[in-house]
Amino acid sequence: MVATQLPRLAFAQAYDDPEDIYARVKKSPDLRLSMCGGNIDIAIDGDSRPLDKRRIETWVRRSASAVSAYFGRFPVDHWALLITPGEGNRIGPATTWGYPSSVTRFTVGRDVTDNALREDWVMVHEMTHLALPRVPMSSEWFMEGNATYVEPIARAQLGQITPQEVWRWAVDDMPKGQPKSGDEGLDHTHTWGRTYWGGAMYWLLAEIDIYKHSNGEYRLQDALRAINRTSGGNTALWSVAQVAQAGDAAVKSNALTTLYDKLKDRSVAIDLDGMLRQLGISEEEGTIRFDDRAPLAELRRSITSLRKTDKSSTKECLGL
Repeated sequence: MVATQLPRLAFAQAYDDPEDIYARVKKSPDLRLSMCGGNIDIAIDGDSRPLDKRRIETWVRRSASAVSAYFGRFPVDHWALLITPGEGNRIGPATTWGYPSSVTRFTVGRDVTDNALREDWVMVHEMTHLALPRVPMSSEWFMEGNATYVEPIARAQLGQITPQEVWRWAVDDMPKGQPKSGDEGLDHTHTWGRTYWGGAMYWLLAEIDIYKHSNGEYRLQDALRAINRTSGGNTALWSVAQVAQAGDAAVKSNALTTLYDKLKDRSVAIDLDGMLRQLGISEEEGTIRFDDRAPLAELRRSITSLRKTDKSSTKECLGL
């Protein structure tokens, strides 16, 4: 009997369990990358043509570079990524777990263009989830808000997008996170807007409070790096209070804890317009404008810039 080599697509299956995904990637990775202290194993489920390994590697490396520059290293020691090719040119959906290890399943269309992969934000969003410990699902906004907030900033710090693009999201999308009638606080109101953009506003508030409390010495980035190093990333399961305390200790404040206590159980409308004015951000005739005379203009500039103290280590880490 002559064996017939079937197309790889014939062996593709739907992976919905993180243990199955981890086992699949561990058994036979198609790509292995090392990025800034982290090892990335990538498996491709089924026939990926014309989404070949070279294009996947370029996409993953670009995204990992942004996340590594923001956190000072790749957020976890080992990450298993399963790419499931789909029809068309869509990027996503994607899901990230922290058990049994850091694992992500990601669907991407075979017809996706190189330009779409270069401009993609979803991969960076998922990689950002690796950096913080998991928290109870009632506080999902804490994790999703963090990834929503950090993702464009990390890309801007490496020059992958402009600062205007970062703050365009704040102007257009953060208002979707404001509480509506019947809201019971972020821990009890699990709508899309509150989870992603209400969560993102929490992190912007923390950014400002940390800067003010330290007279410009610390940034939210310092707190998040400390949380990542202390916890080891999303394989850990912590309470929100533990995460907040670890971040606060690093920046010598109580900003994260105080904001969590304020917003978790109560409907609190945020003066978003006032915050943006303080940062010197406005929209005029459809264009994002910056006012460098604004009280927090220096903070705004620093948020989307790679810090001087990080430049040499980032270049060494990324091999630039």
